[in-house]
Formats: sequence, C-alpha cells, structure tokens
Amino acid sequence: MKTVIWFFITCIIATFGFFAALSMENPWPGFAVAFGVWLIFMWKTTKPKRRY
Repeated sequence: MKTVIWFFITCIIATFGFFAALSMENPWPGFAVAFGVWLIFMWKTTKPKRRY
C-alpha cells in the first residue's frame, strides 16, 4: 500500500515537471525534475531489504 501512495505522489510531481518543461524557455530543468523523481522512486522501491 505504501508503494502505491509513493507511485501516485511520483506521478503528480512528474506531471508538474513535464508541464513546467512545456512552458519554459529552457525545458531541461523541468525534464530533470520529472525524470529525477522517477529515478528516485525506482531506486527506493527496488532496493533489496536486508535482514540482520
């Protein structure tokens, strides 16, 4: 359930990043935010859990 909530938050932030990239003169910061949030989501959700 926690992963689903993080997925929706990631989708919202990425959407705002892509919309910002459409309206900016230099779109690369918007793309960096949008793709960066997806990379962070993938990194956090696919990291193996360690048991001690």
